[in-house]
Amino acid sequence: MEINISANTLFHFTSTKQNLLSILSNGLYARYSLENFESIISNKAEIVFPMTCFCDIPLSQVKRHTNIYGKYAIGLTKSCGMKNKINPVIYTYKNSSIADILNSLISELTLFFDIDEDEIPKLKEIKDSKDNNNFAKQLEEILNESKNKNIDNVVDKLLEMNSNLGHFIKYIKPYEGKFYRGNDYLENPVKFYEEREWRFIPDKKIFIQAKLKDSYKAEIYKNPIKRRAINMKLASHTKLTFNANDIRFIIVSKDSEIPGMLDEISKIFEETSSKDLKLLGTRLISFQQIIEDL
Repeated sequence: MEINISANTLFHFTSTKQNLLSILSNGLYARYSLENFESIISNKAEIVFPMTCFCDIPLSQVKRHTNIYGKYAIGLTKSCGMKNKINPVIYTYKNSSIADILNSLISELTLFFDIDEDEIPKLKEIKDSKDNNNFAKQLEEILNESKNKNIDNVVDKLLEMNSNLGHFIKYIKPYEGKFYRGNDYLENPVKFYEEREWRFIPDKKIFIQAKLKDSYKAEIYKNPIKRRAINMKLASHTKLTFNANDIRFIIVSKDSEIPGMLDEISKIFEETSSKDLKLLGTRLISFQQIIEDL
């Protein structure tokens, strides 16, 4: 008998039944998340990105995952995930080839985010950097080369390159590292690789159109009041939507919660056909069942 090492479903776990009901009713809102890169990047390695996270783990192996993220979940089809450009992250570790590339490009992670389009401060910061890192040298070479070739709008091209690289970094995750949960870091490091994470990152155009920041410094996120404010502003402009046919699983904590949840599902998806609604009801299970039977 073959044992699956990945799921055909992308699971998003949450800590309360109320959160799950909100997701079923409204969709999945992106939230700012504090990512710590200090295990792979040497300097100033905290940055806050907007994202919605999923795991690609068979139900028989989710127990450890639920200890951190909660025992309620929605599972969406991978086809729904791919349609919405949800992407698996790239895991790496200190002194890996990817980590070496990142460290050769940047001396300070935040230089790649929050570009002010009305000025050119980021390029100036990089060029005037005391570290005079490799990326600064590359920019200098490109600027000099552009003068000889009469390339128009070279600064715009460099800013676009900077922005694209910043967006790409949002899909990189340490193999293992510190995890900020609630209002502090967990005591022990987390082996993120075991989460098989996929991420929904809002399109860059949304941030430009809505005049939102695509990243924040850690100090903002660590203030609960400010964190709530930036998340509420983000939620008013972007979310991940799905329909009943996109749902493969709805998970509650206990068997006793299933009858009430069936009633809630009927109200939330009242415009869904009777056939699809009955099918959705068969996809409701409890974490209690998972632990006892899988």
